[in-house]
Amino acid sequence: MNKVPTSTYLQSKNPYTFNILDSLSIKLTVTENPYQLPLEVLFDMAARKNKKRGFLFVSKVLGKHIPVKPAASLLSGGVLAMRYMEEVHGVSCSRRENIIGRLISGQGEREAYLSMLKEPFQLPDETLFIGFAETATALGHNMFEFFDNAAFVHTTRENTRELESIINFEEEHSHATSQACYCREELLQRGGPIVLVDDEITTGNTALNIIKAIQQSFPREEYTVASLLDWRSEDNKKRYEELEKELGIRIKTVTLLAGEIEVQGNPVEDEGAFQYVKDERAADPQVNRISLSSISKKIQDLPLTFISSKGEAEHVLYSGMTGRFSGLLSENNADIDSFCRMAGEKLLQTRTEGKALCLGTGEFMYLPMKIADYMGDNLFYQSTTRSPIHRVNKTGYAVKSGVAFPCPEDDCITNYFYNIEYKQYADIFLFLERTIDEEKLAPLLECLKQTGPETITLVTVN
Repeated sequence: MNKVPTSTYLQSKNPYTFNILDSLSIKLTVTENPYQLPLEVLFDMAARKNKKRGFLFVSKVLGKHIPVKPAASLLSGGVLAMRYMEEVHGVSCSRRENIIGRLISGQGEREAYLSMLKEPFQLPDETLFIGFAETATALGHNMFEFFDNAAFVHTTRENTRELESIINFEEEHSHATSQACYCREELLQRGGPIVLVDDEITTGNTALNIIKAIQQSFPREEYTVASLLDWRSEDNKKRYEELEKELGIRIKTVTLLAGEIEVQGNPVEDEGAFQYVKDERAADPQVNRISLSSISKKIQDLPLTFISSKGEAEHVLYSGMTGRFSGLLSENNADIDSFCRMAGEKLLQTRTEGKALCLGTGEFMYLPMKIADYMGDNLFYQSTTRSPIHRVNKTGYAVKSGVAFPCPEDDCITNYFYNIEYKQYADIFLFLERTIDEEKLAPLLECLKQTGPETITLVTVN
């Protein structure tokens, strides 16, 4: 068993060893890989400042910390949906090999994604998909769009005055542990299967916590935990079995890659130093502002009072197309796609001839990704994040650059963006769910200016 100097994928038989910056050693034993996906297609690795868990599987398909082609990320949700149908309902997709091949090769992902959407999977019972904030809000929504007879909501860390969360639970290993779920009660009262969608499962405790919370008020027989990666140990899996017996339920799991991890070493104690070196001769980027509020939409927006982490109240208009508060049904997918297509075509007209980046913000990931897919070629997508990741400019390491800034919606919370290199993009489109005060937006805007684009376009949905 060989070791590699950074987190570079090791092409050898099980187990794989990742030596992260000579600080942490991760031994990974793959136990399930149903589509034979190469590890380097799915993730790289990085260190992070977190005593509970000092490393991070940095997804290469999620569109969070690493820029991706929008269609590649959207197709990965389709592959997870396909795996769910195979594992839970015993239904195979006729284009299975072609779809997997497109994801692995990085060629023709958009064609494969659109072809899957034309023939959504038919579910025997209405199924509620719940995406976990922050990282899996887009993945959950993306997986949901491949099904008929389905509903969707995502959990959130937002607090509002008018609504009361009907499910509260903890994400124990996270840097921001408390989560809420504001979906309409009727979506939970129907009693059908629930699919919990996360990008990665390490212990599985987050899923167990929400299952307990749901079962207490809205009992049902069946849950599925769907994820891109599943690293639960045998002890973790036994907890699922124990909860099944305790509550009299079934908990199924669906994943693209599963295995066990052994960790040796200590987490990093800081986030790593990074600063953009600006060419003083370079002109400041042109800053544009575009509102998409004039584009026709059939799903009603939600005027609510946002309560910040320091208790300040602000009246805002949330998009009804995210599923964060009111939830969504399968019949809403066509309306969302129509809006995103019109928005993408509008923004396409504002691009220069250079490479472009679409940047989502926090939990607001799916709509920007979907819009970006309609904005032409030579374009990449990712999102800002709460996650503090150690950045080091070394070959093979997943997070080479990154800056911190106060969250525009809540300046007590630190946000980050990663892996935007200097002069990498001619155009950067920053997507915001709602209009943000210029003063609050200034720190993020200044950080984006440091990356050296020709244009920065602030895009607000409402």
